[in-house]
Amino acid sequence: MSATGIQLTASRADLASRGLVLRLVDRLLDWQDRERQRRHLSSLDDHVLADVGLSHGDVEEEIRKPFWRA
Repeated sequence: MSATGIQLTASRADLASRGLVLRLVDRLLDWQDRERQRRHLSSLDDHVLADVGLSHGDVEEEIRKPFWRA
């Protein structure tokens, strides 16, 4: 503790729990981004899909996946 009575260092347990929370938040943000990308992919027209080399079947297969699957 410092002269002000405020703890300046975190315990290993505090750091571990923060790490766990940060990993969880990171995972949730990944899932949210994946879902957003799949919605965008499903909105592309035939011309754009052809430009990137995808078929409607490819898109359907991708958007049927649950958000947690890459």
